[in-house]
Amino acid sequence: MFSKSTEYALRATIFIARNSSADTKVSIQSIAEGIGAPKPFIAKILQQLSNKQNQVISSTPGPSGGFFITKEKRSKPIYIVIEAMGDSTIIENCVLGLPNCSDAAPCSMHKVYKNIRKDLLSMFKDRTIDEIAKSKDRLIPTDFSCKE
Repeated sequence: MFSKSTEYALRATIFIARNSSADTKVSIQSIAEGIGAPKPFIAKILQQLSNKQNQVISSTPGPSGGFFITKEKRSKPIYIVIEAMGDSTIIENCVLGLPNCSDAAPCSMHKVYKNIRKDLLSMFKDRTIDEIAKSKDRLIPTDFSCKE
C-alpha cells in the first residue's frame, strides 16, 4: 500500500519506540538489523524522520549517541510517520487517482473506498506510536509472504 520508504519508516519508528529512551539510544545498525532493512536506506529514512520539519524521532550524535523517541512524540498518532514520509495522499486521495473525486462527483470506486478510507485513517490517526510499540508483534519478515 505504501512506498517501501514509508513501510521502513513505520517499522523503524516502532522499533525505536520499543528499544530506546532518553537514556538509551539505538544505532542505525541495530535498527536496520531489527527491521530487516538495508542500512544505507534506513539512514536516509531516519534523517527524514529526524529533520527539523518532521522531528518524529530524535538523535544524539557521538559514540554513545543514536536514535530515540521523546515521550511527547510517543503519544502522537502513528499517522505522523506517514505524513513525514509524504505518503498521506495514498489514503486520503481518490483510490483511482482522479482529481476532484467527491460525493458530488464520485469515481467508480468512491462509494466503496469512502468507508475503507475512513477505517484506514482511523487506524492510523487513533493509535499512538506508544500503543503500537507496546504490541510486541513482529517487525521483521520471517519470509517473503505476508500471512495472517
